[in-house]
Amino acid sequence: MRFSPLPRIVLTILTIFTALSLVAPLPFAIVLPGDAQNIFNKIITIKNQKTYPATGRIDLMSIRVTNPNNWIIGPQVIYSWLKADESVYPRAAIYPPNATRESENKKAKADMTNSQDNATTAALSFLRLHPEFGVTANELRIKNISFDAKKTGGPSGGMIFALGVIELLTKKDLLQGRHIAGTGTISTDGKVGPIGGFNEKIQAAHKAGATLFLAPAGNSAEIAHTPAGIKVVIVSTLAEAVAAL
Repeated sequence: MRFSPLPRIVLTILTIFTALSLVAPLPFAIVLPGDAQNIFNKIITIKNQKTYPATGRIDLMSIRVTNPNNWIIGPQVIYSWLKADESVYPRAAIYPPNATRESENKKAKADMTNSQDNATTAALSFLRLHPEFGVTANELRIKNISFDAKKTGGPSGGMIFALGVIELLTKKDLLQGRHIAGTGTISTDGKVGPIGGFNEKIQAAHKAGATLFLAPAGNSAEIAHTPAGIKVVIVSTLAEAVAAL
């Protein structure tokens, strides 16, 4: 069977459309592993209260996400699909309609402030309910606890902030020299909630050297691959996270 070659004009049109499809903007967002910040390295400050130095390290995890103003094209999507530590999501699954870089940055900052307030309340409430940790109720002052986490935003650091406060205020050595990491929102009553970019945070924690990762129960079904050398422990509450340590 013989096939006639396509006319040159048809080949030219097909070439043009193919080229345009490669550079046309696509409604996707790309999520990558971010930084691991030791919360005992100038992130948590406690004044006018007795504190005890941490013997280990707790990492605050972050992810990097293409902002809603980015022009995502086909080759970028394919490249991210092929990489084990990157994920591609529909933009609508990450950002609300009409989101901009400015609006998302503002929201992330507000969420971070709220998570820090919740973390402080949850940590001090836990200590009041557990006198065996050696902190009496009249020693606790919310206003004496502050945070400075400039490299990240959003609510996902809540549980880690709360654990850091508990570790610094108690005589108990929870870490025992270990390097741990984790993620999860926190409510004032100590409930740990799910977050986005879950697997990317596990990858980043492993890369930073953490051997234990505390993860919200709401994300347990999303675990895709756990690198060798790091153990993932699922928790639902701050009390469970403390018990896991």
